[in-house]
Amino acid sequence: PPLPHSPTPYLWLTLLLSLPVIGPLLQPGYMWGAHDARSAVYFLFQFDKGIRDGIWYPRWAPDFAFGYGYPMFNIYPPLSSYAGEVFLWLGFGYVDAVKIVFGLSAILSGLTMYFFARQLLGEAGGMIAALLYVYLPYHLFDLYVRAALAESVAFVFAPLVMWAFYAAVTRPSLKGVLWGAIACAALIFTHSALGILFTLVMGAYVIYHLSFIIYHSWFGNRRSAFSSQRSAVSDQPSAVSRQRSAPHYSLFTIHYSLFAAPAAVLGLGLGLSAVFLLPALTEQRFVRLDQWQGGRYAFGKDFVEFFQLFSPHWGFGPSIVGPNDDAGFQVGLLALSLFLISFLIAPRLQNKQLRLTLRFYQFLTPVILFMTLPLSSIIWEKLAFLQAIQFPWRLMFLAAPGLALVAASVAVSEQKTTPLSASSGNVIRHSSFVIPLALLIILAGFPYLQAELRAPKPTEGPVDLAGMFRFQQSSDELTGSTAWVKEIPSWSPLADTVISGGEIKSRVAQSEVWDKAHQTPLMGVDTFEQDSVHEFVWVYAADDRQSVTFYIPYYPGWTATLYEDTAPDRADLYPDGRIGQIIAAPQIQTTNPQGWMVVPIPAGEHFLELRFRDTPVRVAGKWISLLSLGLVVGGLLFAQVKRK
Repeated sequence: PPLPHSPTPYLWLTLLLSLPVIGPLLQPGYMWGAHDARSAVYFLFQFDKGIRDGIWYPRWAPDFAFGYGYPMFNIYPPLSSYAGEVFLWLGFGYVDAVKIVFGLSAILSGLTMYFFARQLLGEAGGMIAALLYVYLPYHLFDLYVRAALAESVAFVFAPLVMWAFYAAVTRPSLKGVLWGAIACAALIFTHSALGILFTLVMGAYVIYHLSFIIYHSWFGNRRSAFSSQRSAVSDQPSAVSRQRSAPHYSLFTIHYSLFAAPAAVLGLGLGLSAVFLLPALTEQRFVRLDQWQGGRYAFGKDFVEFFQLFSPHWGFGPSIVGPNDDAGFQVGLLALSLFLISFLIAPRLQNKQLRLTLRFYQFLTPVILFMTLPLSSIIWEKLAFLQAIQFPWRLMFLAAPGLALVAASVAVSEQKTTPLSASSGNVIRHSSFVIPLALLIILAGFPYLQAELRAPKPTEGPVDLAGMFRFQQSSDELTGSTAWVKEIPSWSPLADTVISGGEIKSRVAQSEVWDKAHQTPLMGVDTFEQDSVHEFVWVYAADDRQSVTFYIPYYPGWTATLYEDTAPDRADLYPDGRIGQIIAAPQIQTTNPQGWMVVPIPAGEHFLELRFRDTPVRVAGKWISLLSLGLVVGGLLFAQVKRK
């Protein structure tokens, strides 16, 4: 559905009343003690390093794991980092860029919910849904206790995905499908695990919604045909033969097209995100998954106790097993009360599609909340794929937009079936109920608008390479290893160099090897070019038994290439004037247990390039995304031309 051509009073109110949510972010300092706050800053720090090296889509984080490196952005969605990168380009520092993205995510999430909910509930209902969504305790928990940047940004796209599938089953259009695909891709690009689960929920919504349409249409047609045939039989007995040849109503032949629009939204959305999603799904097995799913991240008994769904307790501690968490997991008493009242409102609505939609989310919300409780443990054991989200309470993200939408149905006026007019008269008429309710929502969320802001400790910052290494050592975070690493590092010579005030100019483990008995060189290495994803060196080997070891763990995509040294005796041409043709692509070996890459070198003088390249899967993902993007852009242009 089209957005309004001009801002409405309710839109301005939504924006104005959402502003208090960013109050803590406007204060000096940063949430250095929040769960994921430090990681958010250093993710951006490493992502930016790749961008500065000219890599438009960084996949390798060169300084993770104490400088050894890790394919973080090959398996972790990058959209929140791209958002932060925009503000780095505008001149902000890393911490301020992250704070801005947090703040914008909170405000924009309210606006996207407003635009979606107003299509169903009208302008007033859209505003109430937006404010409920912004001030839900779990949303504030994500912002200020967890400081989970990717999940906070994902709150922006969830309402858009809901809108996309709602439009696909109620008023399918080419433009709606294309924008819906963009929304789905954006959600997956922001948080892949929750994005995939949310898409599955939307699949259930589509099946539920269309099943009712098909059921009533099919059986309605059969009853209509049967009634007509009975009338014909009573008037013309010979019509029995025509009764036998009456049309057969096939669910497939009549209604398969109803699924075309939702399927197109999903298919194009997956296609757009293939540049990330395809490698992430197929190449994550090449990292140490125990670091993602073991230790404090292991799925276990970290469920929410039933009373915690209603407890007003709020704290900044971690989630722990049992009922003594110093963190809040409440649904929100006001939102829950409005949700219960909605069961009285929904049956009175005249719009059947709206009733179906509200009923789905009325059913979904308690199911999701049940899945956070210990009673659901047997389901988690049976559906092992759910354990990828690590903590059951993360499912509250799936419930949040539906809960806000259903709870806001109390603000729909006189059970209207079309969006409310946003004229000044309507605003005044409904202000006696809607404005106090909006203020009550803000008041209910106000106690949770707090953050622990401070300067970084020496083990957390300042934000530079030395600060990141100290953070890695003190927290055991950002220390991921590839599957070839058998012994997870706790420090490195590279980190020693940086901490002592030096720079990482090469990741070659040993630049010289000598024959101690004869005092002659066996191998020498000279690095003259090095960045996030490659190192170019000159190498001399006295015999074919030599090899160059790099302080980089192997991961698919790393390749070695040997070039001819065309003029070893011409020091004046070194190095560019001496680089000749490719003579070999040596097979990379690894050390045990470190997993470092080892490249065998033939005798003589050569140039060696170690580079992180795209694997066939990554190339396929790029082409699928480019093709999907071409279809989307072409479709939008076609829709625009057709409209004119």
